[in-house]
Amino acid sequence: MRSRTRTALAIAAVIAALGGPQAFAGSATMTLPTPPVGVDAQCFTPTGRIDPKPDANGTPTNPDWLLRDQVNQYCATLRVRDQAASPAFLYGNSSKGNALYLAQLQEEIADGPGHVHGGLTTQIPGALAADPYRTVDDWQQRTGGRVLPVSFPASDGATLRGHIWLPPKGARRPAGGYPGVVITDGSIQAYENLYYWAAEGLAQYGYEVMTYDVQGQGHSDLLPASCTSPSSCPGVPYQQNYNFYQGAEDSLSFFLSGKNPGRPQLDPDQVGIAGHSLGASAVSWVGQCDTRVKTIVAWDDLDAVAVKDCAKNVTVPKAYRATRLHTPALATTNDYEFNVQPMTTVPDPHGGSNTGGLSGDSGYQSLAKAGVDAQLVSFRNGTHLTYTYIDFVMYSNELSERFAFHYTLAWFDQYLRGGQDPYTARPALQRLTDLKAYDDSADVNSLGPVSIGAGTYDPTAADPTDPMSGNTPYRIKGVSVPGSLSFYFYSQYRLTDPATRRPLTCTDMVAGCPATAPPTP
Repeated sequence: MRSRTRTALAIAAVIAALGGPQAFAGSATMTLPTPPVGVDAQCFTPTGRIDPKPDANGTPTNPDWLLRDQVNQYCATLRVRDQAASPAFLYGNSSKGNALYLAQLQEEIADGPGHVHGGLTTQIPGALAADPYRTVDDWQQRTGGRVLPVSFPASDGATLRGHIWLPPKGARRPAGGYPGVVITDGSIQAYENLYYWAAEGLAQYGYEVMTYDVQGQGHSDLLPASCTSPSSCPGVPYQQNYNFYQGAEDSLSFFLSGKNPGRPQLDPDQVGIAGHSLGASAVSWVGQCDTRVKTIVAWDDLDAVAVKDCAKNVTVPKAYRATRLHTPALATTNDYEFNVQPMTTVPDPHGGSNTGGLSGDSGYQSLAKAGVDAQLVSFRNGTHLTYTYIDFVMYSNELSERFAFHYTLAWFDQYLRGGQDPYTARPALQRLTDLKAYDDSADVNSLGPVSIGAGTYDPTAADPTDPMSGNTPYRIKGVSVPGSLSFYFYSQYRLTDPATRRPLTCTDMVAGCPATAPPTP
């Protein structure tokens, strides 16, 4: 634990260098409501538009704008602070992480020398229990759901490994089967465990979900089936586009095949795909290039796709090759990528390669112009690590994972379930377009708690006989929607109203959907 303690102290020093929450108190321009338990109030308080008053070089000069920018940087670090301050998290991360690491090592040895695993970051102590409250065994015991380990060959013969998540006891299976979602992980830093927040939550809402590791990461093979020279082998060593793009296609084909042990319970006509980072780029392409995909969720973020270039990026079976943009897509993005830093110039509200996501809003704009339903949600003080709960690595804020689940669930409900969900009351379209406050769909449903992961620590709730007790999962019911969205980058949508079949459009959700978007949200 000594090295982990040093890490925690270093993180604490960084947070202190930002001035801590007290450095931002007393601003006449900010009214702080009572926040959800454990969450700093100023992080998601609506501030309204503040004119940056840029000088000739585009540098903001308004002190109120600069103060808000400082607060935003502080808020982007708080999930790491909560980890370091929680003895329950520290114990669970270490103890469960060690057990999962040993299990991984045993699996790799059992697979033999012909199946060398990838996954550098899974070797970090505790990495496999980055959220120790979301392990496979714990989820099965808590919910009665089932998780089935699977393996399947990639197009190049590498063995890819993952899990099928089946809904818990009490979930009603529709006559046609459960709608399905396949999740593709992100590059290098990511592996399937980091997306259990989405897999577990969606399964608890009656979806059959598949998580897996792309070639070269996590539990999947590093090398193709026959690889004599690594320099000439596809996908070697790792992080090539091929691993993610073709992995997203190969995993979809496996999920829909009879080899999927959950196939008898799946509705093959209602399947969507989700991905993060390079995985988001992959599902952007596979979702438009393969007609079997009914909808897409891209976590940071959605690529603009030219269907004529599909064959250059992914090999799709001939029977399923698309000829036009056709798939509704949700994109999420954030204020920061990896580095939390001051906005020294006023950002382009459309985003770009250095801020506001890897691709800005180009993917969203391309679909909206083509008349395909799309939405872009830009999270305030979020980072690229919002979607990957990695212990003590880089920064993330406290609530954007929950915001992401809220929109992800509503999106899949809208396009895989006809807008309704049997486990929550509000129609999906209302949840996607609400400009007031979040409901509790990301927190709890009629089957039980959905937000069950790591959060803040409450010593009064700790049981002396249980070292993992005292954890209070993050919840977002009542949090302001405009307060959760970026004031640097647009959040916008072009959706079809099922009642009228007319498009519903919003240029800027923070500003209340004016006819013309303001120059800054």
